[in-house]
Amino acid sequence: MYDNNRSQDDSFDSLLGDDVVPLKHDTIGDIRQAFTPTLAQLERQKAAAAEAQDQPADALSEIIQHWLEPGEVISWRHDGVQDGVFRSLKRGDYTPSASLSLQQHNVTQARHALANFIHDCYQRGVRNALIIHGMSKHSQPKPGLLRSLCGQWLPQLEPVLAAHSARPEHGGLGATYVMIRKNNAAKIANKERNRRR
Repeated sequence: MYDNNRSQDDSFDSLLGDDVVPLKHDTIGDIRQAFTPTLAQLERQKAAAAEAQDQPADALSEIIQHWLEPGEVISWRHDGVQDGVFRSLKRGDYTPSASLSLQQHNVTQARHALANFIHDCYQRGVRNALIIHGMSKHSQPKPGLLRSLCGQWLPQLEPVLAAHSARPEHGGLGATYVMIRKNNAAKIANKERNRRR
């Protein structure tokens, strides 16, 4: 029968000589422990994640990809939004629970205000909101600056499920309905309600 340990000992002796002895290593170190983050590293990771959440506007560009024409409607929905739900949003059937006016804001202020507003709505469980951006008829270099940027920014914000220009009674083309996804607390509450039925 072939003894693997014996053959290793023989080859070791033949390479290094009789006076050199192999080290004994009965225990194997747990390399997973070496990669476990320290408390300080965990705190830095937590702070970085919190800072990323505090700055949701950083991912939004102030360069317009598509200028909206004066009569063009803002209309966008995530792939998972059902046709009937989107039709209800377009008709203004969902009463906005919160609103934000971007009028009198410059582009940078509007970018931060919109991103923070959507983030706050998501955290508070607001599902439907109204953004009042105005028509921007006199904006430079072209009319519709803030309106075009809102149409560009809303689909880029993770909590937004759908957006559509508002009905005349809510501001018409100068405002946009926004549908916001459920936060985790709302999802859990919804599961609990369904479980009790």
